[in-house]
Amino acid sequence: MPISRARERIRHLLEAMLTIILFGMQSILNAGVFISVMAIPLLPYLFYFLTGQVSLKTVEFNTQVMLFDGKYWVGRVIALIGIVMLSVAAAQMLWKRHKGVGLVKTGMYSVVRHPQFLGIITIAIGLTVMVLTNSNSDLFHILSLWLIQILGYVAIARYEERHLFGDFGEEYRQYKQKVPFLFPVRCPGGISEMVFTILIAIVICVVFALFPFYLIRIV
Repeated sequence: MPISRARERIRHLLEAMLTIILFGMQSILNAGVFISVMAIPLLPYLFYFLTGQVSLKTVEFNTQVMLFDGKYWVGRVIALIGIVMLSVAAAQMLWKRHKGVGLVKTGMYSVVRHPQFLGIITIAIGLTVMVLTNSNSDLFHILSLWLIQILGYVAIARYEERHLFGDFGEEYRQYKQKVPFLFPVRCPGGISEMVFTILIAIVICVVFALFPFYLIRIV
């Protein structure tokens, strides 16, 4: 295997590991009687289980709550949409690479340049809605953690794009001009994509902070 190919694979592996760690951070909180529906089956929950702080029976109970409790249907639907987006984007990427396509620009990749991250972010929004539906007493903690995740995804995506520019040059520059970065909203002129993406994330946090989640609990 050429050295450049090996380095590329290592880089993708490191990016994937960091993405998983960021997503695993999704839950370091306590929502009522649950460790948190966010923590199934993410890293903190796994840590609690392996260290004996959480029993298998508790894991089964929380899993049952997350998958089937009617109170969490809104967040569950959002999370499922994110799973579909992530799966479709990953399948398209793998198929195009199998076909020998260098830069993928069709399908989900014609909506945003990083659709897999968009899928993960959507899943995280759904999980956040589920926890806030149960209890919004830790609102600042939950939203701060979610915002940190977004900043992490932005950093990984920008790092990846530096390499894509090196690999595809003008082709990627033209693609970047046509397709939004991380959210399917075009960045207005005079503002950087990173700043615009962070502003969108902040707006989402404000919506979370103001939304009357008690209405979902009633449903």
